[in-house]
Amino acid sequence: MDDFLWRAMIGAGLLGAAAGPIGCFVLWRRMAYLGESVAHLGLMGVAAGILLGVSPIAGVAVLAILAALIMAKAGKRAGALIPSGTIIGIVGHIGLALGFVLLSTMETVRADLLGYLFGDVLALSNSEIYVIVAASLVVLTVTAALWKPLLALSINPDIAIAEGTSGNFANIAFLVLVASLVAFGLKIVGALLIVALILIPPAAARPFARTPESMAILAAVLGAVSAPLGIEGSWITNAPAGPSIVLAAASLFLIALLYMSLSAKFTRRATN
Repeated sequence: MDDFLWRAMIGAGLLGAAAGPIGCFVLWRRMAYLGESVAHLGLMGVAAGILLGVSPIAGVAVLAILAALIMAKAGKRAGALIPSGTIIGIVGHIGLALGFVLLSTMETVRADLLGYLFGDVLALSNSEIYVIVAASLVVLTVTAALWKPLLALSINPDIAIAEGTSGNFANIAFLVLVASLVAFGLKIVGALLIVALILIPPAAARPFARTPESMAILAAVLGAVSAPLGIEGSWITNAPAGPSIVLAAASLFLIALLYMSLSAKFTRRATN
């Protein structure tokens, strides 16, 4: 197999594995809008990186982390007049619009705009692979280390804080992890599809899981499996690799739904 295919599978597989457990917390907290808004700001991060003469991934990483923290703070202080989800959505779409405007003024990146939107996983370099591998391992390590406080805050934040859980630190760490996945996923599936890679594997794992830990592990496995399946499908059909990875994850989700439906039917028949 060509080297670029191995690089694509390794990079996308590790990122999918790291996204699985974090995606579980996103589902449990019902915070999909936060990931989507941070992803929208990814294009502005690309533009900022190019303007400053640094790697676009570095620009996205810094801006995504800052944006996640700012949006969380703004949403917390918004009060009853404007819901926090509305504030976060507005900020994200403003960033998306600014990113488009800035990128449209740069003649050298117009040809790569689709790559920023939908990913360009087959063009990963060795240095980018090293960065993605390191980031994925850090995300998995931090998630494992903060598993108990993050789980407690997801189940019942008030009780968790009353029992001594450091809610502020755990929430900041969670937001930084989500933003990091968005930043490094930009090269894999693009700004418009990275949230799907975070959400779909946990949703597919849910029907098979009996505990939060088993759901997180299975979500990591499904996220990692989606990468080679999607890249193989892309290679066979000559379709874009990033969207193909997301469609592979979606296929696993449909299989999970079918399993859940059949299990429910067999259970009803058994009880009757």
